[in-house]
Amino acid sequence: MPYITVECGALSNSQKEALIRELTRTASEITGTPPEFFLVTLKELPDQNIGIGGRTIDQVKAAYHQNNP
Repeated sequence: MPYITVECGALSNSQKEALIRELTRTASEITGTPPEFFLVTLKELPDQNIGIGGRTIDQVKAAYHQNNP
Protein backbone atom coordinates (compact mmCIF):
# COMPACT_ATOMS: atom_id res chain seq x y z
CA MET A 1 0.00 0.00 0.00
CA PRO A 2 1.59 3.30 -1.06
CA TYR A 3 1.89 5.81 1.76
CA ILE A 4 2.09 9.58 1.29
CA THR A 5 2.78 11.85 4.24
CA VAL A 6 2.94 15.64 4.25
CA GLU A 7 4.25 17.74 7.12
CA CYS A 8 3.00 21.31 6.95
CA GLY A 9 1.52 24.19 8.84
CA ALA A 10 -2.13 24.41 9.81
CA LEU A 11 -4.66 23.77 7.03
CA SER A 12 -8.40 24.29 6.79
CA ASN A 13 -10.62 21.25 6.33
CA SER A 14 -11.20 22.14 2.68
CA GLN A 15 -7.46 22.46 2.09
CA LYS A 16 -6.89 19.05 3.69
CA GLU A 17 -9.58 17.42 1.55
CA ALA A 18 -8.21 18.98 -1.64
CA LEU A 19 -4.62 18.05 -0.81
CA ILE A 20 -5.51 14.43 -0.02
CA ARG A 21 -7.66 14.15 -3.15
CA GLU A 22 -5.08 15.68 -5.50
CA LEU A 23 -2.06 13.85 -4.04
CA THR A 24 -3.92 10.57 -4.39
CA ARG A 25 -5.10 11.34 -7.93
CA THR A 26 -1.67 12.44 -9.12
CA ALA A 27 0.21 9.55 -7.52
CA SER A 28 -2.33 7.07 -8.88
CA GLU A 29 -1.98 8.45 -12.42
CA ILE A 30 1.81 8.43 -12.30
CA THR A 31 2.22 4.98 -10.74
CA GLY A 32 -0.78 3.22 -12.26
CA THR A 33 -1.82 2.14 -8.75
CA PRO A 34 -5.55 2.33 -8.01
CA PRO A 35 -6.42 5.34 -5.81
CA GLU A 36 -8.08 3.18 -3.16
CA PHE A 37 -4.69 1.64 -2.35
CA PHE A 38 -3.15 4.97 -1.25
CA LEU A 39 -2.89 6.05 2.36
CA VAL A 40 -2.35 9.79 2.90
CA THR A 41 -1.60 11.44 6.23
CA LEU A 42 -1.18 15.10 7.00
CA LYS A 43 0.92 16.13 9.97
CA GLU A 44 0.16 19.70 10.94
CA LEU A 45 2.82 21.57 12.85
CA PRO A 46 2.47 25.00 14.44
CA ASP A 47 4.44 27.68 12.59
CA GLN A 48 6.50 28.18 15.76
CA ASN A 49 7.73 24.56 15.43
CA ILE A 50 9.09 24.94 11.89
CA GLY A 51 12.17 26.93 11.01
CA ILE A 52 13.93 28.04 7.86
CA GLY A 53 17.02 30.20 7.60
CA GLY A 54 17.31 30.45 11.38
CA ARG A 55 13.81 31.88 11.85
CA THR A 56 10.49 30.30 12.68
CA ILE A 57 7.87 30.17 9.94
CA ASP A 58 5.65 32.65 11.80
CA GLN A 59 8.55 35.12 11.72
CA VAL A 60 9.13 34.47 8.01
CA LYS A 61 5.42 34.97 7.26
CA ALA A 62 5.31 38.19 9.28
CA ALA A 63 8.32 39.60 7.41
CA TYR A 64 6.80 38.57 4.07
CA HIS A 65 3.47 40.26 4.84
CA GLN A 66 5.26 43.38 6.05
CA ASN A 67 7.19 43.61 2.74
CA ASN A 68 4.22 42.56 0.54
CA PRO A 69 1.12 44.27 1.91
